[in-house]
Amino acid sequence: MRDLIVIGGGIAGVSSALYAKSRGLDVLVIERDKIGGLIRGASKVTHFASLVVAETGEEFSKRLESQLEDMNIEVAYENVEDLKKSDDLFIIKTDKNSYEAKKIVVASGSTPKELSVDNKGHKFYHYGNGAEDLVKNKTVIVNGGSDGACKEAIYLSKFAKEVHIVQIMDRLMTIDEFKSIIESSDNIIVHTSSELLDIKDEEGIITSVNLTDGEISDSDGIEIFVSIGQSGNSEFLDDNFEITDGFVKTEVISDIDGLYFAGDIRVKPVRQLATAVSDGCIAGIEAAK
Repeated sequence: MRDLIVIGGGIAGVSSALYAKSRGLDVLVIERDKIGGLIRGASKVTHFASLVVAETGEEFSKRLESQLEDMNIEVAYENVEDLKKSDDLFIIKTDKNSYEAKKIVVASGSTPKELSVDNKGHKFYHYGNGAEDLVKNKTVIVNGGSDGACKEAIYLSKFAKEVHIVQIMDRLMTIDEFKSIIESSDNIIVHTSSELLDIKDEEGIITSVNLTDGEISDSDGIEIFVSIGQSGNSEFLDDNFEITDGFVKTEVISDIDGLYFAGDIRVKPVRQLATAVSDGCIAGIEAAK
């Protein structure tokens, strides 16, 4: 029996675990992949107070891992398949074990959405970090016009021949900082009111992409990146919750005693590192009361 189990090792989950452990709780974090969540793949972490300048998502995530280790917080790398409350305790079933806890923080985050386009066996990517050699001397397509998409496009433009941002909206939905960089770039091309329709490949590489406003071709190869939003990771929750596109409509302190929600898994107007830390802080402190 644990005092608290945190489902998810992203920034919200780590934040809640640290605050709860510092208040004397026996805490277990269950993470299905790697500590850090989605931020781990980001080419650069931005707009977060006390940030290490020019830090990659992977570097940021390694510092989260170090904080858990320093606080002696155990991490189980397993996939949660079911969560139920029975009397005064919660029962979690994973792909490997079963756990019981007095309280639960659900910080399971979200997963990037995929394009509804036949990839013909090719891999579509979500983040530029680690793809530097992959895109060298090639054309890159970045699907999406949000902050995340534009940030990755800017990073990839340092290595690629050309970067084409394909945005279904009639304008880029990003901050002025990124817009200015894109507008001044000599190898980033923006396609608004446009959509990727299909791809053509030859001898194992993508050589052309059809958009609603034309075709992009490159005999040296085209790599495709997708940043068109996320879906919440709530598959293990039952029908007692109002869920839209995987996101749970709830406050941090839920209507179920002892159950808390933190970070991207919640329906919320702003999903940023700062709001995830805030959710985790509240959840960890409340769980310790």
